[in-house]
Amino acid sequence: MQHAPLDAPQKGAYVITGAGSGIGRNLTEQLLARGDAVSAWDIEPGDLRESNDPNLLVYRLDTRDEAAVKRAAQETLERFGAISALSATAGIFRPKPFLELTEDDWDQHFSINLKGVLLSVQAVLPAMRARQKGSIVLWASGLGRTPVAGTSHYAATKGGVYGLMRSLALETARDGVRVNCISPGIADTPMPNAVYDRSILDLRATANPLGRIGTAQDMANAALFLMDEENSYMTGQDIRVNGGVGLF
Repeated sequence: MQHAPLDAPQKGAYVITGAGSGIGRNLTEQLLARGDAVSAWDIEPGDLRESNDPNLLVYRLDTRDEAAVKRAAQETLERFGAISALSATAGIFRPKPFLELTEDDWDQHFSINLKGVLLSVQAVLPAMRARQKGSIVLWASGLGRTPVAGTSHYAATKGGVYGLMRSLALETARDGVRVNCISPGIADTPMPNAVYDRSILDLRATANPLGRIGTAQDMANAALFLMDEENSYMTGQDIRVNGGVGLF
């Protein structure tokens, strides 16, 4: 863990889970580049731990570890004075035919993609409620709405994210806390690259109305929009960042 100086930005920190790579990493870098404070959480934070940026706290943690998540949230509050937003970006995607799924496959996806989200939100929400301001961004998936073969376990978790987001948005609206989610289409990030051949990604790009698959920055830009304090009248919404897939 790295510590920021006491003169850190007073508007509060952005907590990013899954900050070590992909969308979470791009989001972290964009926030730091504009001078915001970031508390970066990841089971493998990589070279973020080598950063000397005074506005960055880095935690090597598993979002399924309630004690570790609560401790990171408390230390972030102590360092930066407030938590302005959370992007619960951490997740896994390991396709497998339904009849080949094991109980461990199922439990791992649900524990990371849903339990990790639950614990992360619970860790930061009390501080947001006390401040009467905050933005929570959850990450669903286009596969949660239009699944493909071999993704039933993953699609089930992302369907759960939709339900969690909508319910939580209603529960926190009068507290000044907004809750939205993003449903990425397939993107050129480490997660799909780990399970699909490049030829498959190229085919998806050709079939996309915009002629390409998404990038980590495409997805991170949507999160920045949702977390922006000027975007104060949007809650309970699902933003589909997919290049137009499903429009026809």
